[in-house]
Amino acid sequence: MAENDGRLPIPCEPLASLPSVRGAERVTLSLPIRWNGSDLSRFCFVHAADLHLGTRFHGLAMRDEEMARHFAAATRRALERLVDKTIERQASFLLIAGDIYDGEWRDAAAGLHFAAQMARLDRAGIKVVTLRGNHDAASVVRGRITLPDNVVELATARPQTIEMDELRVAVHGQGFADRSCAENLATRYPSPKAGFFNIGLLHTSLDGRPGHGSYAPCTPVDLEARGYDYWALGHIHEFEVVRRSDPMIVYPGNLQGRSIREKGPKGAVLITVEDGRIVGEPERLLVDAGQFAEVQLSIDGIEEMHDLWLALSELCAHEPAAVEGALHAMRIVLTGQGPLHGPLVAMGNTERVAEAQAAADRKRGDVRIEKVKLRTRPSARPAADNEDMASLDDHLSAVAEDPAVKERLRAALEQIGARMTAGVGQFSEQDVEALLLEGLATAQQRVDRGD
Repeated sequence: MAENDGRLPIPCEPLASLPSVRGAERVTLSLPIRWNGSDLSRFCFVHAADLHLGTRFHGLAMRDEEMARHFAAATRRALERLVDKTIERQASFLLIAGDIYDGEWRDAAAGLHFAAQMARLDRAGIKVVTLRGNHDAASVVRGRITLPDNVVELATARPQTIEMDELRVAVHGQGFADRSCAENLATRYPSPKAGFFNIGLLHTSLDGRPGHGSYAPCTPVDLEARGYDYWALGHIHEFEVVRRSDPMIVYPGNLQGRSIREKGPKGAVLITVEDGRIVGEPERLLVDAGQFAEVQLSIDGIEEMHDLWLALSELCAHEPAAVEGALHAMRIVLTGQGPLHGPLVAMGNTERVAEAQAAADRKRGDVRIEKVKLRTRPSARPAADNEDMASLDDHLSAVAEDPAVKERLRAALEQIGARMTAGVGQFSEQDVEALLLEGLATAQQRVDRGD
């Protein structure tokens, strides 16, 4: 063994020559791994998921092409940062719990970029174990991409086990053969390997999460029953420690936010193991190259538009900054009741965004206003006002509260959502209420103008 190459001399088969798992419940492979020094009782690994390379941001591009281009590049940059941190932290291996690609992507550039980044890990002596999620199963051209030998993709026909003998680690998992999976895959996973640190790799919605469809459904109890030490999950785009011990169950979230529904910092997790036990909590490795945020500002008590934009400027100044070099895409939600409601409705979204952008630019240069949403109401009409106008306001409000109107709007949103890119998220009850408020505000403004 070479003294300084950081690798153990165990032969590793290229991915293309892995044995078929058809008819077999378990396939075991021994892989060369990287370790730090001579103490193999302590090591760390990185757990990532939901890279969604190739996301095209069509909806965002309709409003802001420059911002859409930035976030399209951000998914690739987030992967680069993941590889940077995996190497910097001297991780022994990287786990990717599915959805490397974003659905039916046809451009090979995303696959070639992934292969190039995996080659960087190969040169550093770091192995990668991954599996297919629902988006990967839908991919059209992934079969044309040749990955370096350090990448092992787990089987889709049966559960498969990868053993790293020197670390005493066994990774068990099964990928998706199709873009949908209603089966509880976890119950088919093999028993833990005695004397090893056992990891379950799985793309799953567990027992359900808001805004996500059901894929490979299972419960934490199902995962506990396998007897593993750690479950590396994927599919849910929010960081979540489902269970802290015996076993630890973690969603790292996606690497890069892709819409306002995926707010805040994104990344992977670093897990440290010593003497076969997890040390401490999962450490978040933030790698995103752009973040989405939503802030609310009330118009209550503000009478001049100039004062509103000054208040917004101060609000932006106190919003936490994104990671270094990342763009902060911010949605402003204006709430409350007052005399500025009418002028704000009359401005239109384009002018509102321009004014909000100017306000943000006064305090910081990393903020891009994604949208300005109105959830404001006009000032209450004085009792002396025309009774017919007050009655009309009441009628408009009643229409907005009508359950039948809400149900028709929900149905329309469901039809729109069915045509959207999967994984971006589903419309919520909050969206229904927001659209009704905007419609009510517009109707009241038109009445006030005499339209």
